Amino acid sequence: MSIADVQAEAIRGVLDLSKESFKNQTYDLDGEWEFYWEELALPNILPSRNNYIEFPSLWNNYVIEGEEIGSFGYATYHLRVVLPDTSCSYTLHVEDMYCAFNLFINGDLKYTNGVVGKTRDEYRPEWKPDFIHLGPLSDTLDIVLQVSNFDHSKGGASEGMVLGSEEDMVHEERGIVALDLLLTGSLFMGGLFFLGLYLFGHHDKAILFFALFCIAYAYRIIGFGYYVLHALFDIPWWLSVRLEYLALFISAYLFCSFVQNLYPELAKGWLWKALNIICWVFCLIVLITPPVFFTRLVTPFFALLMVYLVLTVRVYYQAYTRRLLGSTYVLISTTVVFVVFTYNIFVYFGLLESMMIATFLGYVLFFFSQSLVLSFRFAYTLKAQKERAEIASQAKSDFLSTISHEIRTPLNAVVGLSHLLLAENPRKDQEESLTSLKYSAEHLTTLINDILDYNKLESGTVEFEEMNVNLKEMSNRILKIYTPKAEAKGLYLKSECDHTVKPNLLLDATRFAQVINNLVDNAIKFTKEGGVTMRMKVITEDQDEQTVRIEVEDTGMGIPADKRELIFQRFTQASSSTTREYGGSGLGLSITRKLLELQGVKIKVDSEVGRGSTFYFIQTFPIGDPYEVEGFVDNVSESTRLAGRSVLLVEDNQLNVMVASKFLSSWGLEYDLASNGREAVEMAENKLYDLVLMDLQMPEMDGYEAAKRIRMQDANIPIIALTASALFRVQDGISKAGMNDFVTKPFDPKELKRKMEKYIFRASRSSAPSE
Repeated sequence: MSIADVQAEAIRGVLDLSKESFKNQTYDLDGEWEFYWEELALPNILPSRNNYIEFPSLWNNYVIEGEEIGSFGYATYHLRVVLPDTSCSYTLHVEDMYCAFNLFINGDLKYTNGVVGKTRDEYRPEWKPDFIHLGPLSDTLDIVLQVSNFDHSKGGASEGMVLGSEEDMVHEERGIVALDLLLTGSLFMGGLFFLGLYLFGHHDKAILFFALFCIAYAYRIIGFGYYVLHALFDIPWWLSVRLEYLALFISAYLFCSFVQNLYPELAKGWLWKALNIICWVFCLIVLITPPVFFTRLVTPFFALLMVYLVLTVRVYYQAYTRRLLGSTYVLISTTVVFVVFTYNIFVYFGLLESMMIATFLGYVLFFFSQSLVLSFRFAYTLKAQKERAEIASQAKSDFLSTISHEIRTPLNAVVGLSHLLLAENPRKDQEESLTSLKYSAEHLTTLINDILDYNKLESGTVEFEEMNVNLKEMSNRILKIYTPKAEAKGLYLKSECDHTVKPNLLLDATRFAQVINNLVDNAIKFTKEGGVTMRMKVITEDQDEQTVRIEVEDTGMGIPADKRELIFQRFTQASSSTTREYGGSGLGLSITRKLLELQGVKIKVDSEVGRGSTFYFIQTFPIGDPYEVEGFVDNVSESTRLAGRSVLLVEDNQLNVMVASKFLSSWGLEYDLASNGREAVEMAENKLYDLVLMDLQMPEMDGYEAAKRIRMQDANIPIIALTASALFRVQDGISKAGMNDFVTKPFDPKELKRKMEKYIFRASRSSAPSE
């Protein structure tokens, strides 16, 4: 490869450059050189008999005095260069000589590459192009070049020499090294990036083969041509020549495999397989045969490469016409790769001059366009996987919503009726059966709620609302619920609440109660003797907020140190025997932890096997209005301020109607019944109600559409959804439809009553005339 930008021809061993300026110019030392075959002549002792040979050129099939000399042998070249009469310092760039040479300048040995010899045993081959700094010279440059080759299938001078001023040649040298290193580094790092993408991300074989192609071809850039790698490391010739050819053949195979995996439906057939096999045969020949054999493979390989290119163009064009994934980028890359490789083939056979910047830009465009193909493919695959995941998630949500509705609807009747029957003074034997029925139904409800709650928590769709809550009163109410369960096991259950805990802290009462319920229920479940104590202690406070430590202590079985983290994982308990003996979903503590973590609070546990456990967390609560504390109702059937209020109950399931109507009647409410959304809209249009209880899944018109239409008629009327699904998608639909809140079936009568009071009287205050 030549870096010269001005051509000058030597004639009969003399090159006249006396009229040249050597300013910003370099000169090829091409033309007719004196040639002495089978002579290793020294300067000043050149034989009188000589021939002239074109330099650079190979010995193959060269005829001297009627005899074909072949590729093996040794010879001496001689050239006299007439220089201008200047004080310029010169540098000579020497490229490939097959396979060892000595360079004499003005009688002095200036450079050696390997060991020149007259026999195979005497010589040692080496490839190491270099820039030789000559310094200031007189008006004549006398060059004597000794060359010997006994290994390569091509003997002689493959490339020429270039002469220039030291300043210009140093600039050229740095530019060559910089471009080669930049391109090699870019290819190698790009290859590692795509390899990492394959190993740790998307297992797409097209990405794998392109990564390996980049890494293999990176060696071609730095270990071929100007052999920058050889200037950095002393690599044995027998290894470097094999690496060069292996990198060439393997790169072709890897790129072919990349194309085949990019569009496997197009790049298939016996011809592709045959080309791949030929590539591997070439590689095997490189590994097991001497250089004289495998160095002959370049010409047939270029023929193979042209077939590869034609097939690749055909595949890429078909991909483009069929509008396959990334086909536009592929078509661009096809054009680039065809131009780059065709150009390199023409340069190799001497049909075109080598232009370093053109080669560099061609490679950059080629690898950039191929990277675009893979990046587009990867992004599209990620998008497709995301869409599939969303579809799967939607299917899961739909399934949970459906199964939730199907289970909760009859369960709502069981729970509701057990509440009502227990409130109607049953006989002692009936009370025991009803209590067992109520407990079993509530246990089943808890299991369903745990699963659905965990699903919401995992998706991060839980929203927290703040209300004024009296923590001491709430803890007493919760413990009162669990007192029968504790007494049945002979356990004490007590509360120790710091008297300084404010009675009007702002928090989500429902979620907080869920946390405490889980902790207390767990403590009672795993305690056989002693009891459970709930404590609340103020840690710090100011006028705006109060930090409280809440803990639940038991005297139960305790938790081994190596199991304390496991118990907070979903569906996990301290041991398999725990599940068999005590039951449960294994989700309670996991839900508790996630509920607290979503509020920035961490739950901790101190435990000693055989002596009990203490679960605790420290949470900071804002201090609210002391006059707006939410109340908690014990007896769901006692008379309340709801008496006389009118409610529209929209429900199509008769069991649910029966249960809800009994509670509404027991609270003194007047209610009308609509069996579907259309009836509800008509009834709300003809009568003013204090509140609407809206089922969601109904015939003719669902609860969402009905709520929207009722909201258009009356912007202030409270609408509470009665839903068997607690999924976020359902909650979001409830909010978008204009409903104020929801109660999950099977509903807790106390929760329903509390929310009805909250919204009815809030609406009453907002609609009251100002004085």
